[in-house]
Amino acid sequence: ATLELTNLVRTVAPPNTVAWIHPHAFSAGTIIALSAREIVTSPHATFGDAAPVTALGPVPAAERAKIESPLLAELIDEARRHHYDERLVQAFVSVGIELWLLRDPATGEVVFVDRAEYERVFGESPDETLTPITPPPGHEPFVVSPLLSFLSELQPEVEQGAPGIESTPLLPPIRAPLTAADASRFEPIGQVVSNDRLLTLKPWQAEAYGLSAGVIEDDRALQSFFGASEVFRLEPVWSTSLVQVLMSWPVRVALIAVFVLCLIIEMALPGTGWFGLGALAAMAVLVGAPMLVGAATWWDLAAIVAGGVLIAVEILVIPGTVVAGLCGAALLLIGLIGTVVTGDLTSVDGVGELARGGAIVLAGTALGWAAAWWLIRQLELPGRGRGIILEDDTAKAETHTMSRLGTRGVALTDLRPSGRVELDGSAMDAVCLGRWIDAGTPVRVTRDGIVLEVEPCA
Repeated sequence: ATLELTNLVRTVAPPNTVAWIHPHAFSAGTIIALSAREIVTSPHATFGDAAPVTALGPVPAAERAKIESPLLAELIDEARRHHYDERLVQAFVSVGIELWLLRDPATGEVVFVDRAEYERVFGESPDETLTPITPPPGHEPFVVSPLLSFLSELQPEVEQGAPGIESTPLLPPIRAPLTAADASRFEPIGQVVSNDRLLTLKPWQAEAYGLSAGVIEDDRALQSFFGASEVFRLEPVWSTSLVQVLMSWPVRVALIAVFVLCLIIEMALPGTGWFGLGALAAMAVLVGAPMLVGAATWWDLAAIVAGGVLIAVEILVIPGTVVAGLCGAALLLIGLIGTVVTGDLTSVDGVGELARGGAIVLAGTALGWAAAWWLIRQLELPGRGRGIILEDDTAKAETHTMSRLGTRGVALTDLRPSGRVELDGSAMDAVCLGRWIDAGTPVRVTRDGIVLEVEPCA
């Protein structure tokens, strides 16, 4: 997503797109800001620390190198495009890059060097103490090498309205290495970043290092900076905010709990339809939100549809067999986990999303089962309560081995076409053929097998 956004900034956004860091830009925010033509900051801003992270904790070295490689390539490209120091911007992403700042007092030009280059210039190891680095009082910000002469040549073209910096050839990938002959020219200012941390900058440091074009405190200063007559904001539309809420883990846990609760009650008390509609509504929201953001794939939807069909067969066609219902529920839960996974399952991000999706589904399922158990125990409706809590009656029905063909009883629930009937004092699942049967109607068994079929009788 970060790389897609940086590409949009370069190709779709207006050419003079400026990133205003107000107040913070960490991780992807820093990389996106570097893709804009300029960066400005608020007075108390902070940005940097852009190493990739996952929800599973530390990333193995090989996996980290795989993730960092495209990010570093992006940063190097942006550094050349906008004339930032390549080594400096890489320190935002990679731990282990240690840099020192050298300055030419005569020109104000500075360079960032690593340990090997520092030792080659001065013949000794650098001071590893992180020291505050500020421009000398009364001086302009540092001029980051090797851009001093290059930028001065471009300045007349920019003032005349020429295409500008982004249309010029990229700088050479590396500046000329410094040697011992440069020791008399440069003086060490201090260490910029050590090898055990990521680079993080405040506004004055960003200006000093050539990354920020200035400090913008509020909208009035922003308007003055652009010479604009009006400042307005594009706020997220309500539908975007709604989808963000529906995709949050607490809401998804609650929706899965509602789905499981309604499904269990509908299977235990078939024929009413209301709990089935509630389960369908919860599932529609669970699937609809990922589809809107592109997180649901075809196999997620296929698993969910297949699971729904099996559950419908369990409720309407062969109630009481359990197998179809359990298989359908398993497919539904697998599909729901899939709607959370957007990355490659072989990557660290994909594994993290899979673990997060599994946790969400397990938490919602457990909550739904607990709510269903409590509701079943608390439900005290004549007839219907007996249809949910079978206790000894269920045991009697399960041990009944004689044929019940022709046995008469009464419908405990509506049969549409499945429901519950009472035969010889036992409550059991049944289906009807032909017209639906209302609760309380006398019935007679017409078929006794895996599925118990009944018909109304006088």
